[in-house]
Amino acid sequence: MTDKIKDKGMLQSKKFIASMLWNFAWLILIWVGIRNDVEASVLVPMIYAAGATQMLYLGGQSAVDAFVRATFMKYSSTTIQPKVDQ
Repeated sequence: MTDKIKDKGMLQSKKFIASMLWNFAWLILIWVGIRNDVEASVLVPMIYAAGATQMLYLGGQSAVDAFVRATFMKYSSTTIQPKVDQ
């Protein structure tokens, strides 16, 4: 890719940091629930919610990345004219 689109590191992405903090918070809540002998009927939805947030972040991010790359390639492609010897 060109200089127009720079690949930022993961730790520079606000969405990535927010997602990781959210997932870390879910893991802490699940751990606290396990340590306090919370019923399985409460822990299972917590685990599903943690997994859903991870899947939504990954799916959404990959969809956005695909859209941005496709749009970039569509509008930045230049046609190369072949030289004609005369």
